[in-house]
Amino acid sequence: MLMAALDSDSPTASAPLQELLFPPEGAESPSLPLLPVELGNAARALEKAMADPMQVSAAYSNFCAAAYVKPEWAGAASDYLTTLFAEREDVLAEMTRVPDLIIELASGHYTLTFLVASHWAEKADLARLTRLGEALVATQSKMNCPEVVELMMALTTSLAISRYSRAEQLLAAAEASAGADQQEALAEARLWLDAGRSVRACSQEVRDLWDYRLRRSRTAWSWSSPQESDALAQLAECLDPATLSAELFKAVVPKCWWDLFIKHHQDMAEAAAVQSNLRSPSSPPPLLETAHEPKQPIIRRQVVIWRAIPFFIGGLVGAWALVMGIWLGPFDLVRPSTDGDRMVTPRSAADGKASEGVMAKPDHPNAVWRQQQATLIADENPDFRRLAEKLESGGWARHETLLRGQTAELPQEDPAYQKFLLWLHLDPPSDPEIRSQIPLLLAELRQDSTIIELWEKLIYSGSPNAKDIQEAALRTQHDKKEEWSPTQRAALTKIAAAAVP
Repeated sequence: MLMAALDSDSPTASAPLQELLFPPEGAESPSLPLLPVELGNAARALEKAMADPMQVSAAYSNFCAAAYVKPEWAGAASDYLTTLFAEREDVLAEMTRVPDLIIELASGHYTLTFLVASHWAEKADLARLTRLGEALVATQSKMNCPEVVELMMALTTSLAISRYSRAEQLLAAAEASAGADQQEALAEARLWLDAGRSVRACSQEVRDLWDYRLRRSRTAWSWSSPQESDALAQLAECLDPATLSAELFKAVVPKCWWDLFIKHHQDMAEAAAVQSNLRSPSSPPPLLETAHEPKQPIIRRQVVIWRAIPFFIGGLVGAWALVMGIWLGPFDLVRPSTDGDRMVTPRSAADGKASEGVMAKPDHPNAVWRQQQATLIADENPDFRRLAEKLESGGWARHETLLRGQTAELPQEDPAYQKFLLWLHLDPPSDPEIRSQIPLLLAELRQDSTIIELWEKLIYSGSPNAKDIQEAALRTQHDKKEEWSPTQRAALTKIAAAAVP
């Protein structure tokens, strides 16, 4: 089935066709698949270099440069390479480039892609997996075939916890093309993406731990080390027990911890209901919403997304924990907390006047969260307050280069730049023009659900920049229509249309 497109290249093909194939009769490598004659020289050089580790990489690059220039050659080239490196797949995976895999997929073949991607997953090569995901998102509209959809769903499941934003884009692309026979794999991908969303606020070390353990639910973990205790503490801060993926976490955490976790959420819900009733004595008592056990998803013994793909040994979703150092998204530090009982004093006048007359006294729960996060980020980044003070003297025209990341003081490529824009969302400047530009600048840099969730959290009565965010949401869904998924555009429309007193 996999190489059906190459049937015409078999040794029993017609004589005219055989004359165009390499190797000719009597060659030293008769067991290798046939290739277009134009690739003969590159193939001979590669076979010769196989005996010399110092030469094989250059010969392989030369072969790929010749083979993957024409889609009609890609299938034969991939079949040849996987056969030639049958005992050295790790070397093959290390040398293969993502652009060549995309050409192979576009030609309707996937032998090399699936083999190489499985080795990347086994080695926790998150960088290459992510680059493959990025390329698939950019080109998937031209490769609308079941194998590509399967690949995107497998990558979604593999990257969901460590690279949530990229996994979200992959799932959005896969959902648009998934067939009826792929719904089980699609549900699996959605489940893991929900798990990634739950722990996105955790540190990278903790996310790596959860990524490893959630995929090994039958292992009896000790939960006695400081790292394990920290993972449980961070999970308690960010997990909603009503989410679908909560059952994944329940399967691996200690039972006594889970029982206390559920009781804590029930107590919080009851306290919130009582407080709401005290604030509105004239209104009828609200229905009590208590934390409850989520509907149990189907947790299989092992993830089965790749079960229909013969070239995946182990599968992407059964990969080792992704423990490599990766880029930490600026929004990972700022997730809405479910606990409203930890108050942080907002910055005083001595800290600067950037928000004087703008930030209101926090009556709304989101305003409490807003002040907490603004203070935490400012404490971790002392320069932010100094820069905010600058913005209070002069308007947009004076500070446009700074806010666009076009200065040496805070260049756009500096990770602190996006974090600064985020902080200005939480503690916005008093100048109305500058304030209106902040959401637009952030949306220009990123188009993912982290921005949507942030904006949703800041749309409430009394929010100083709610109208600015709504205008930005309306604008970006038109200016960046192709970058936002249909679901994300619907969320942006909801933000723009929300009634904010």
